[in-house]
Amino acid sequence: MNHLNFDRLSEVCTWLTTLPVYMFHGELTAALILYAYDKPDLNAVDHAVRMVLNYQASLEQPLHHQAFVEIVAQVMAQQPPPELVAFLARDVTH
Repeated sequence: MNHLNFDRLSEVCTWLTTLPVYMFHGELTAALILYAYDKPDLNAVDHAVRMVLNYQASLEQPLHHQAFVEIVAQVMAQQPPPELVAFLARDVTH
């Protein structure tokens, strides 16, 4: 912990509070902080996380925190899993 940059950690935690963290397990919160801390573009992380959050909302059970972050990483690498692409491409009617 002593090797962390306080300003960067503060920036990541500030970003995290823009998400619906009340819906997260502690493991997901910690995993997202650790993942985002090393990424230079928090806007890109935010976009990817929100895509996965939307997808997760369609599932019966929340994703395991490691699976959630793996999908975020795939989105960041512009290689999202097919099920996420299919979910986001669906026709939505209200």
